[in-house]
Amino acid sequence: MSFALVNGSALAVHVLLACSAAELMATRVRGEATIGMLAMLVQGSLLVWTAARYDRRANVRPTPQEIWEESR
Repeated sequence: MSFALVNGSALAVHVLLACSAAELMATRVRGEATIGMLAMLVQGSLLVWTAARYDRRANVRPTPQEIWEESR
């Protein structure tokens, strides 16, 4: 749930900024790099970080004690 919420909200903010503030997103920061490019880099990094975190949590197996407690 948190994976979809974090990445979905980041995408929504990026799309809203791209649609409503095109001039802001096209502002050059350094050389050919723009704010929009940097925002996509941050969004991609967030996606990779949350995917790795989600994957780490998904690979954790419950202990026999936890399985027994859940079955009660």
